[in-house]
Amino acid sequence: MLSRLRAARLSAVILLFMLIGWLAAAPGAALAGTGAREVAGAKCATRSCRAGLPAARSLKATQQPQIASNYCGPATVSEMLRQLGAKVSQSTAAREMKTTRSGTGWSDSAGYPVPDALNADQRRNAYVAVAVPWSPSSAQVRTYENDLVADVNYDGGVPLAGDAYEVPDGPHLAGHPENQEIFHWFDIRGYQNSGATTEYEDSVHGAPSIGWSATVPAYSSLASRTVVMILAARGYDW
Repeated sequence: MLSRLRAARLSAVILLFMLIGWLAAAPGAALAGTGAREVAGAKCATRSCRAGLPAARSLKATQQPQIASNYCGPATVSEMLRQLGAKVSQSTAAREMKTTRSGTGWSDSAGYPVPDALNADQRRNAYVAVAVPWSPSSAQVRTYENDLVADVNYDGGVPLAGDAYEVPDGPHLAGHPENQEIFHWFDIRGYQNSGATTEYEDSVHGAPSIGWSATVPAYSSLASRTVVMILAARGYDW
């Protein structure tokens, strides 16, 4: 009897690991401290779902200049929370995420600072992190577009957080100096062309601590394929 119980438990463990492996391999699998999110039935995350949703939609404009050169993460979280009906200052967000002089990282030993802070301060959406590889595939671009359209139409509208990794002579956000390597969080607030174009706001605009802030628009749009390239080696939270 004991051996049969052990065999049954072993089979259950094997099935569990097979399920985990399948979820991790699925396109757009979420990578977060709390595990993968099941989106079926909660959000429209397949390409076919876009047909029934608006071709363009934008959330509330909430851009605010980051109060320090390393505060793009706190500014982004503060902007997003206002779109979600909550008010949290950049300073409070920085404390919650343990932002350092180097900024707010994609992840740390405690998890994923940006989605963890967003989840602590609002209840409309359960944010998770989605990693983007260095060379995104066409399928990963489509997954991002699906996630974008799904979020902006979910429960009154939900923004995404993008974690840019801009490299010299590579694609950059609007107004960012193209000869510089830049890590930058930004609020993704809408889309056009059924997700093929991304709308976002940039906390560099008006930031007194950043010398090139005058060249950066508060609100911009870029081809979603370009945005995914900018997110490569980092990712986005949705």
